[in-house]
Amino acid sequence: MGSSGGGGSSGAVTHSAYLEQTHANWLDRAGTDPIEHSVTELMGDAMGNSPWTAKVAYDPDTDIAAFTAAIAAFKVILAGLSDTGDWTALHAQAALTLDGAGEAALIADMNAYAAIIDDNITAETLPRFRRGMQDINAVQSSAFVIGEAIIESFRDRDVAKYLSTIRMGSADRKLTAVGQMMQLMGARIGYEAEYIKYIVEAMRIKIVAKKEETERNDEIDEFDAKWDLETFQFGANVMAASAGGTSTAGVKGVSKAQSAIGGAMMGGAAGYMVGAEIGSVGGPYGAAIGAVLGAAASLIG
Repeated sequence: MGSSGGGGSSGAVTHSAYLEQTHANWLDRAGTDPIEHSVTELMGDAMGNSPWTAKVAYDPDTDIAAFTAAIAAFKVILAGLSDTGDWTALHAQAALTLDGAGEAALIADMNAYAAIIDDNITAETLPRFRRGMQDINAVQSSAFVIGEAIIESFRDRDVAKYLSTIRMGSADRKLTAVGQMMQLMGARIGYEAEYIKYIVEAMRIKIVAKKEETERNDEIDEFDAKWDLETFQFGANVMAASAGGTSTAGVKGVSKAQSAIGGAMMGGAAGYMVGAEIGSVGGPYGAAIGAVLGAAASLIG
């Protein structure tokens, strides 16, 4: 296959004819395809034209303001809670809802019951009492007057007892209603707290994701800016191939470390929920485990 190369007495280095021919073809197709740009020209174009000039880091202020506002709104809700004030307001609402006009409704109910008793006394009780007194010829005696008074006193007692009973029943219903409303209030506050957790976590993940997007776009811009310059590496390799002086340009790809940040955030969010669900690990520990797993997954993927 011929000599692999060597130097003559003049110091010139020669190689096999097929290598020199291939080298010449690859370099400029035997003089028919010269390079149209010089490295000096391309370097001049790159000077003062850095893609980094107009670049700024992703600004998370809007996202931070959003979840800060959500937290502030939740703080207002908590600050507005008052044990006695809320209970009084809920009790008043229960009274308004259950009783309509409140005490007036109870009095009207009592009067209706009193009217029923009065009708019964007039139609049945008093006639039977008077008939009995007539039978013993005691209509004009003091016992007759006392007997009617006793009947009326029993009537007043029954009406008062009825009013007391319905008042106590109304109070029990109000307390039950207040308890239900307080449970709903507590549940709503719990929902608000969970919402805050979700929105803060979502915004945090968004910030990380946008940061990675910005950095990746910057990498792409940098790769584009260096494209023409790095193209010369291929030509240099062709020229140096016969002498074994080739080199390889850096491999372009997504930064695994950056992606691991997003993976850790997602893993942390998932881990927190899993830990909270199973209880045995606990939310914070679940978040730590999830962050590790998320980071590991992002490095593998």
